[in-house]
Amino acid sequence: MKEWWEGLSNSQKLKYIISAVLGILVLIFAIVNWKSIPVNFLIVSVRIPTTLLIVLSLAGGFGLATLFDYRKFRKKDKEITALKTQLKMRDAEDEI
Repeated sequence: MKEWWEGLSNSQKLKYIISAVLGILVLIFAIVNWKSIPVNFLIVSVRIPTTLLIVLSLAGGFGLATLFDYRKFRKKDKEITALKTQLKMRDAEDEI
């Protein structure tokens, strides 16, 4: 873990620290607002605590962000693999 943290750039470290602080602030806000409120899901209405609603919304947002980041990095990984293959082919042609 220490090696991973030291391998990050300062901007990446700052991003993780800010995200952690914001996450803690959101949880504190959620705990302070423990009242139950009605929430409408299309045809069903349920009463859930505000805290649970906030945490579920936070988890959903995190999940969506992770999904979009995964797609972006997967696309870049495919591009890197294709470029490495092209380099190997050029190196093989140069040796001939």
